[in-house]
This record gives sequence, structure tokens and C-alpha cells, in this order.
Amino acid sequence: MGCWGITAFESDDGLDAVNFFRGNLPEDGKLELGKMIEAMQKDEGYVPDVTDGYSHTGPMAFAEIAVKFLDQDIGDLDYNEEWAANDNKFNTVTSFTATKESIRWLRDYIYETLKCAKENAELIAKQGVHEWDRWGGWFEEKNWHDWQNHMSMLVNRMDSLLASPESQIELLHPQEQANGPVMELNQ
Repeated sequence: MGCWGITAFESDDGLDAVNFFRGNLPEDGKLELGKMIEAMQKDEGYVPDVTDGYSHTGPMAFAEIAVKFLDQDIGDLDYNEEWAANDNKFNTVTSFTATKESIRWLRDYIYETLKCAKENAELIAKQGVHEWDRWGGWFEEKNWHDWQNHMSMLVNRMDSLLASPESQIELLHPQEQANGPVMELNQ
């Protein structure tokens, strides 16, 4: 297992979770975050205990996928090469809904993972012999800080969804026109 960056998409564990997600995309195109979380929770490998403070997990990948849908930036989730011709495609999703309960679970998992990673890094740093012991297992201090900022961003994005008055939230919004009507200004 390895990683080459701070996001779940830059790790073996995260890409495994993305493939799990892809493999469970519904045929009717109506995706529900809660059902995906339930399926993921059945496999401990995707949902390690938050107290371990692992840097890349299934829930982190799911939160990143949700953010990509919110930002209308799902193009790089699908492979267009011939070897992936039979893969389920994220671009076939017509609806992606999430209950506040499922968003809260993701948010809390990410928040607690970040909190525990910081606590674990503090404890290890007191006993550590390597410079990176202070950086939560990252080899560079910059990556440790960037990962923390990324996790905080995911928590903040989930918090903004939780602030919605709706009990069920649509994460997929139809693409808005790139070129809208031109407004004329009176001078």
C-alpha cells in the first residue's frame, strides 16, 4: 500500500475505495450516499478505526467524490481507455442524493480521523527518533500540513451541506450554461 499525495485519489487505499464506489454505481443512475456508505461499512478495510488516524481511507475518498460532484468536476473519475470499457461510469449518474445522516457520518469520520492523527503524531513525536515522526508519518512536513488542510476542507464542505435546510441534499446539479446572456450596462 502506498500513497503519492495528500488526497485519497493519490493512494492505493483511496483508489480501491473509488473502484468500490464505481463497482456499486446503480444501473438506474440514481446514487444514494447512504447506501454506498452502508455497503462500504461491511468491509473493515475501507473503514479503519478513526483512532488509527490513517491518512487515506474509504470515507475520505467518498467525501472527495461528493465534493467532485458538487463542484461538477467528475471527468477524471472515469477511465476512457479500452481496458475500462466495461467499467461503470460516474458520468452515467443522473442523481446523487445524501441524507444529513450520511453526510454527518462522513463529516464526523473525517474530523475524528484528523483529530486522532494529530494526537497520534504528538505521542509518537515525544518518543520518535526520526524527523518525520513529528509529521504524522509523512516524510515531509509540508505534506503533513497540506493533508491536515485537505481534511479540514473536507470537513468544512460537509459542514456547509449540513447547514442546508433540506433533510436530503442533491449533490449533482445540472451543468449550468457556460455562456449566459450578456448583460448591458448603462453608462
